[in-house]
Amino acid sequence: TRSGDINTMDMSASLFVLRGNVRMIEHAFSDLNVIRRDNVIYATINQIERLNSITESLLTDLDALITTVELDPSIKALVIRGSGRAFSVGLDQHLLDKAFDDAEYFSSVLERLAGILLRIEELDAPVVAAVNGLARAGGFELILCCDVVIVATSAKVGDAHTAFGVVPGGGSSFRLPRIVGAMRAKEIFFSGRWMNADELVAYGLAIAAVPDDSLDSAVEDCLGWLTDKSRDCLGTVKRQMRLTATAPAAEAIKIEREVFLDYVTPQNSDAQEGFRAYREKRPPRWASRTSVVDERA
Repeated sequence: TRSGDINTMDMSASLFVLRGNVRMIEHAFSDLNVIRRDNVIYATINQIERLNSITESLLTDLDALITTVELDPSIKALVIRGSGRAFSVGLDQHLLDKAFDDAEYFSSVLERLAGILLRIEELDAPVVAAVNGLARAGGFELILCCDVVIVATSAKVGDAHTAFGVVPGGGSSFRLPRIVGAMRAKEIFFSGRWMNADELVAYGLAIAAVPDDSLDSAVEDCLGWLTDKSRDCLGTVKRQMRLTATAPAAEAIKIEREVFLDYVTPQNSDAQEGFRAYREKRPPRWASRTSVVDERA
């Protein structure tokens, strides 16, 4: 729990995000425990007996979770973690039993998973993965979509698809080489092995490895330097990085400049407010701080 928190809201039962008197989303979470503390949402995958595998109901929960963050600009960060001894071990066995017998169903599941992971990646609010225990396959692909990853020393993470004669299907063949380089990505894919916490940090897949009992406090330290920033500003940096990732140098620099000007020049932008606050020697008042979130039974 973050020190000084007094505004804690359990959203797991039912969630309403409101604009004025208009209800924008209603969803009862089943595979996620969702709690809001001040301006951060904490989402815990809660399928302990299945090692937090990805079910259709979890995909529905994730879809609603992402929509919640998209609609409420007062949310400054999203934390995703797993319960028990796993972060997530990928697609659920029962789902896979059906999918391997039904190509059309398999295609629809993968399309849905890929879309959700892309939406997580493109959220303008930063997404933090707190990785405890095991993460493989789809769980690994979820980690690759997060902006900041912190791992417990007990964490074991791998792609693992090739160990079962399968190939990536959720986007890791695109994302992983861009983080670790092509040769290391091939080694991770081809071997199907588990990586330990120190390796994850060394490969750039996590920013820190901490003792298991320090994972929560390490996440809170990270949130300290995320939530005092403008969400719009951090989201714009993410957008710049996405748009420039595959462009030639000259085009990438032009894109960066165009996005900069689009973000900075409007008089009501957080960039304008940040500059005024700096000149006036006062804390900035980010526009994204005001919103209405309500929870009802």
